[in-house]
Amino acid sequence: MDTELFSNAVENLKRQKFRSILTLLGIIIGIGAVVALISIGDGFNKSVEKEFEKLGSNTIMVLPGSSFISSVFSKLDTADVKRIEAIKGVESATPMFLSSQIVSFKEEKKSVIVLGIDTKKQDLLEEIGLLSIAEGRALTSSDNLGVVLGARFAEETFDSEVELKQNLTMGNDSLRVVGITKAAGQSFGAAFDNAIVMNYKSLESITGKKLTPFRIFVKAVNKEEIPEVKERITKELKRAHGKEDFQILTASQIQETALSVLGLIQMVLVFIAAISLIVGGIGIMNTMLMAVMERTKEIGIMKAIGATNNFILSLFLVESGVIGLVGGLIGYLLGFSIALIGGIVASSSGIDLIISFDPILLLGSLAFAFVIGMVSGWVPARRASAMDPIDALRDK
Repeated sequence: MDTELFSNAVENLKRQKFRSILTLLGIIIGIGAVVALISIGDGFNKSVEKEFEKLGSNTIMVLPGSSFISSVFSKLDTADVKRIEAIKGVESATPMFLSSQIVSFKEEKKSVIVLGIDTKKQDLLEEIGLLSIAEGRALTSSDNLGVVLGARFAEETFDSEVELKQNLTMGNDSLRVVGITKAAGQSFGAAFDNAIVMNYKSLESITGKKLTPFRIFVKAVNKEEIPEVKERITKELKRAHGKEDFQILTASQIQETALSVLGLIQMVLVFIAAISLIVGGIGIMNTMLMAVMERTKEIGIMKAIGATNNFILSLFLVESGVIGLVGGLIGYLLGFSIALIGGIVASSSGIDLIISFDPILLLGSLAFAFVIGMVSGWVPARRASAMDPIDALRDK
């Protein structure tokens, strides 16, 4: 493609401004949708990776049930915590307990999530970003009726914001707010963000029920031994339970699963968005066919003064390619702008969505749009190059 062909292509498209703009819309929408979805998908991937870095590569999570359905019927036991801590390679094991309770504040009643923790083992929860205090203090073993509130719980659960040193009522007991957490730094922390956190023994006393852990967070001595530690925990719990009614997930496993699910969703959405590119390609083909019909005599004159079939073919191919290239550039800017706006909206909602400029995506979008344009223009260009100059000059 030399400069003469390119300049001729641009001038011909300028003569048909309105038609060219309509043709561009198909490519702009298609490329814009694909770029927006890829950028947002990559942003989620980066956010997931960032969150799992906070969780720690030497963290293991033990859940009840060997599957989602069986988790409803399976239970872990507080004795499992001691069993896990006794295993070689385990530094600590921290259980979490879950209960749904009716809580009152200033004559309002709400059904809320209450998380019970072992106050002597909350350091690991803070270390992996699940329970970081923003106001007040952390729980102590003497806090029988002291509670820590999640940041979102304190602000949004009741009509009035709950503040430090205020009281909530659960059953016949008055709970004193001693601390409020920071906003969740990762998705795992969302459970704490929207809940009341208290000493699990006090929660058992208030509810009159024996609670069982719904999660046990395990910290390995070092990340290199994670596979061996996981295998030892599996053997010990299987021996104690008599069956494998639990799941053991490492941080890397959860990350791989999350990324694969995100990747699949992104692939499907990009495929759907790419359909609009086909529509855009058909629009280019239609525009170029009309251009060939309107410029029949012009083609005849060019051939009469020595233009070769290859020159005519190249002229129309470059025109269709320029449509694709311009549409690709505008589409990329549109798609990236949508992704940036999505990132801002997500951040304001508490979702850490990382949107960043990717030069490979820009170049890929331009190249792909240019190729789409040229492929769509091939049939009209071929038709133009095959014209007989005498018949073309006779055209009225």
